[in-house]
Amino acid sequence: MYDKSLKHLRSLLLLLSALVLVHCSKSDKGPEGNADAEINLFTVQRTKIVAVSPKAGATAEATYNWTVTNAPSDNYALSNATAKEALFAATEAGDYELSVVINDKGASQTQKVKVSVAREAKEYTTFISKVFEFKPAPGQFINDLPSANDGETAERILTRANTYLAKKNGDLLSLGAFGGYIVFGFDHTIVNVKGKRDFRVSGNAFWADANPNPNAEMRGGSSEAGVIMVSYDQNKNGLPDDEWFEIEGAGHKMAKTIHNYQITYYRPDPNKKPVPGGGTGTVLFTDTEYIYWKDNQGKDGYLTQNNAYNHSLDYWPKWLKDQPTLTFTGTRLPDNAIDESGTGSYFVQYAFLYGYADNAPNTDDDSAVDIDWAIDKNGNRIHLPGIDFVKVSNGLHQQAGWLGETSTEIMGASDLHLLKENIPTR
Repeated sequence: MYDKSLKHLRSLLLLLSALVLVHCSKSDKGPEGNADAEINLFTVQRTKIVAVSPKAGATAEATYNWTVTNAPSDNYALSNATAKEALFAATEAGDYELSVVINDKGASQTQKVKVSVAREAKEYTTFISKVFEFKPAPGQFINDLPSANDGETAERILTRANTYLAKKNGDLLSLGAFGGYIVFGFDHTIVNVKGKRDFRVSGNAFWADANPNPNAEMRGGSSEAGVIMVSYDQNKNGLPDDEWFEIEGAGHKMAKTIHNYQITYYRPDPNKKPVPGGGTGTVLFTDTEYIYWKDNQGKDGYLTQNNAYNHSLDYWPKWLKDQPTLTFTGTRLPDNAIDESGTGSYFVQYAFLYGYADNAPNTDDDSAVDIDWAIDKNGNRIHLPGIDFVKVSNGLHQQAGWLGETSTEIMGASDLHLLKENIPTR
């Protein structure tokens, strides 16, 4: 009887061992023998950037490689793909599945992460939601676009700039001569979707030729190219106080481009006697030595005052009348204004191929911008998950005859993904 009981006990132990082995092989081993951890789940609104991470721990020496393995839409961004925490955002609602391969001291495992993207409670707008800063350089349209009156404060002008731009179809606003700038933001993050252009800054550029050659290095028309910088709200305080990155357009690598160009304008003496001269036809240069400037390249000169347009003859911003100088620093693009007539009567301002504001018509693909063109302060490409803020500054320092100084104008900006515009990048 003792022998039979012992045999029965051994049989039970063998059966239990077999069951444990079967259970481990089904739930603890993946198809390639790697351990599968429980799926980590994240929930976020669309366009919001979320930091995703694996569930199981690893040593400090571990390496990571993130990919998106299943998605309801290809309108998403994945950055920091070789870090423990990757950054993810999507413009379409749905469940996105991510996979991360973790290599840790020779051992490899694959984990799954799911991001559930929901629609926002209040629908986002595709255009500018707020202007944070407006500091134009002197120019012939400065006190007209937007309108400025004597005695008005900078805060009042900033409020007016908001009424000009913070709507679907904005009014034209001028940045003046080289360096003048504006900073604005959106009510959501513009996602950096791979292989597509992400946003557009609208201006008043146009083609001189109704059928321009799209393969030409520069195209003729009215391009007053504004250099674009972008930033995303990394500290999540809703303010444009994080690091800025410049969009590298086609003009950035041209031989005559000057990086870190600095110019200082000097407020004209209201009692100064004008120096008239030159001009074309009915256009007169009322003062050829109007606003003195000098730069960090050892050069100086004047902004010429003219009567070419029905504008205020006061080029200095009225709300900055107590400032004796205005200094701006940025990327100066090569001069693009060519006197096609040879007599000063017909100037063409040639557009750069891509990457700037007020450079190509708003309906042209090359007025659209890819966030992946962003570079850091050392000129290195950087992959941002998305952007919340944009800065536009005039990148041209030139006089185009009777047209006067070249000044970037803008009339808004928009998120191309929310507009469902599928414009491939270069």
